[in-house]
Amino acid sequence: MSKLYIIGNGFDLHHGLATNYTDFEYHLKTHHIQLLDNLNKYYYILENDQNLWSKFEENLANLDKDGLLDYLTEYFDDRSDRGRNAMAIETETYLDLLTNGLRREFSEFILKAENKGIERSKLIKIDIDAKFISFNYTKTLEKIYLIPRGNIFYIHGIASEKEGIILGHSTNPELFNDDKPELTPPKGASKENLELWYEYMSDQHNPIYDDCVREVNRYFLSSFKNTKKIIEENSVYFDDLSDIKEVFIYGHSMSCVDIEYFKYLASTVKLSCRWCISYYDENEKEELEYTLEYLNISSEFYQLVKLTAL
Repeated sequence: MSKLYIIGNGFDLHHGLATNYTDFEYHLKTHHIQLLDNLNKYYYILENDQNLWSKFEENLANLDKDGLLDYLTEYFDDRSDRGRNAMAIETETYLDLLTNGLRREFSEFILKAENKGIERSKLIKIDIDAKFISFNYTKTLEKIYLIPRGNIFYIHGIASEKEGIILGHSTNPELFNDDKPELTPPKGASKENLELWYEYMSDQHNPIYDDCVREVNRYFLSSFKNTKKIIEENSVYFDDLSDIKEVFIYGHSMSCVDIEYFKYLASTVKLSCRWCISYYDENEKEELEYTLEYLNISSEFYQLVKLTAL
């Protein structure tokens, strides 16, 4: 196999499937309003001209940590073991909804969209004997194009299978870890001063709040899409792509959440490999040109085409 197809969400959208993140927002309005409210309430957006849904996965790193901590600790001032346990349960439940609950609901959304069928008039000519990496959670390639399952690598899972899907941001979780080093009492302090020091430190720390901070920090790890780990775990597959002569990227924006895959692929295939990348509009075309330059793929070896023109 000398051809590789990389399939993104734009491919399913081209075929009429309602799998856009804005479609997911509508799904939540009718199926899980609590999750939608939490997403809108506790995620802040760094760029004023974007809302949460425009770049959904990237924005999962933009949790309003302080706002969430204020909410979680507002009604819990009981420092007893019972109070701490109640707070731990509340925090775990809330964060589970934003991680595992989000993935479960997204899978349900994908299954509903997939079951509505596609527009066959928009089928694209594809070599069914090639290799395929699908970033989608649907089985469009198998169901509509009859691509053998053995030819497809579903890199982030499939909505219909129990293993679950991979959905998340690409920001290093360690950047959100603001744990401060544990302070120790001053050396040589008298017994009286030690008692004063411990009393002061006790007043400075609310164990319930500290527990919450640790749990919220874990959110950033739970919602992290560890692309480097995925590459390492599938290194045999990726290294086997060294003989690929043509790469076709259909419906994928090559955005920052998945850029590590493309960096690895670009370093694996030969410099003479030909690339064909689809784009949606002129803005995306320009962004793709910057990305390809970043990947050191020469313009003489790639072409950008509108998906509707294929």
